[in-house]
Amino acid sequence: MILAFAMLAAAAVAVPEVPPGTPIVAIEVVRDDIFDTSDPATSAWPYRWANHLHVLTRERYIRSLLLFKVGDPLDPAIVAESERLLRATGFLSPVTITARPAAGGAEVVVTTHDQWTTEVGLSFGAFGKRTHAGGSLTEENFLGWGKELNFEYDSTTERRTTTFEYKDNLLLGSRWQLKLEHKNASDGKGDRFHLEYPFFALATPRAGAVEWQSVTLTEYLYANGDKTVSGSADLRAFALWGGLRLPGGARTTNRLTLGVFLDRARFAGWHWSDGRAFATPEGHDMRGVTLGWDHQVDRWEVVRGFRAWERQEDVPLGPNWTVTAGVSLPAFGADRARVKLDGRLALGSLRGRQYSWLNLAVSGRAEGRGADNVVTHADFGTALTGPVGWRGRVAIDLGHHLDGDRQLALGADTGLRGWNPDTFDGTSRAVANLEWRHVLTGEVLHLGIIGGVVFADAGRSWGARIGPSTGGVRKDAGVGLLIESTRAALLRVIRIEVAMPDRGGKPLYLVSGDSLF
Repeated sequence: MILAFAMLAAAAVAVPEVPPGTPIVAIEVVRDDIFDTSDPATSAWPYRWANHLHVLTRERYIRSLLLFKVGDPLDPAIVAESERLLRATGFLSPVTITARPAAGGAEVVVTTHDQWTTEVGLSFGAFGKRTHAGGSLTEENFLGWGKELNFEYDSTTERRTTTFEYKDNLLLGSRWQLKLEHKNASDGKGDRFHLEYPFFALATPRAGAVEWQSVTLTEYLYANGDKTVSGSADLRAFALWGGLRLPGGARTTNRLTLGVFLDRARFAGWHWSDGRAFATPEGHDMRGVTLGWDHQVDRWEVVRGFRAWERQEDVPLGPNWTVTAGVSLPAFGADRARVKLDGRLALGSLRGRQYSWLNLAVSGRAEGRGADNVVTHADFGTALTGPVGWRGRVAIDLGHHLDGDRQLALGADTGLRGWNPDTFDGTSRAVANLEWRHVLTGEVLHLGIIGGVVFADAGRSWGARIGPSTGGVRKDAGVGLLIESTRAALLRVIRIEVAMPDRGGKPLYLVSGDSLF
């Protein structure tokens, strides 16, 4: 009797499901601040001050990212894609969009949770003897309108760099996106301008962009973790393209792009660290037309505990692929006839808590004498999402006739954590990583979650031209702490790790804010 009464009571308060196709008669936006000050656990003055100092994301900005409006029929696929667009900002997470019955149709409720977007402070990272330090002032959601301002100073073993960036993903309230960047380094400078009307949704009928980039700096080649070869590089690039969405099914999108491009590289004064002359890499001047094909499948899953534990992450299942070919001819002002190719394929699988992925990519040039600067990349991985589990991946890069300014070195930054970055030279490399991760705490002070990791790596490089390769398979093992920043705008997991190489030597200590895979 009691069970029957409970079931009737639950049925009485249950919200009826809104069927697809129901007209949307209202859209409500609920914006949650960084901390819920009505909760006693986050009602103290530091949390209240954080909310006061933070500008809540504007409701108009949130509405401008939605792919539906009042009067549209309710479409679960469009709702899910709108959630992904909101989470893609980096400063809105978690995000949920639900529908409930209303007079004449359905009311859609968009609930967002703001993350802290202002960062002022010092940065430090270490991969053994390769370190970087600097300071930055970043606002990723300026005045709540989703615009990003970034000023950064960074000092590394290569150079000292001052960077200014501005990003506007809704230029003047439109779907146009603007990105500006200026870098002033101790050994050069760089500027970039990018204006794009993107394929912001799967149903977007057309897109286009113009981009210009200029970089002048000193480039380096490494051996045993040290700068071994250096020389000047002068790089220029320009691209102008337009694209159309082709007719197709509801879940599969095909897009065709056509454009023109310029890609010029000039090198001079290359030498070994002891002053001996080094063969200066051959430059190129490519100008011509590009043709691309993009294939996207609307298959996504929302998971927690993949790279981070608390943050929502959208993982694609695909298969998604893109192929672009650029034809460069003397008739367009190029130095010789060339064809540059770029292709990418990504697919994934989620079975229960197990997420697996496969990424393939190839890039390079075809010339009269054959193929040059070709790199074929493949990585496969699998991870048990959630607070505890095993994860691993295998990544391979195969090089063919690489340009003289390019190497595929192996070290801590590419997955072999027991050796300094760029320790082993090569024109090809392979690395395997295996980890066991475990959450150690809940949310500490409502700011972050701490976890532990035990790992082992194995890798090999071959085809060395500058310094020694691995000379077989090298291995390492180690432990570390993972700290997820749960209130920061970007998905950030700080890795503090120590790895022991298999052939003697001292442990390597690593501090990084980037995910390994």
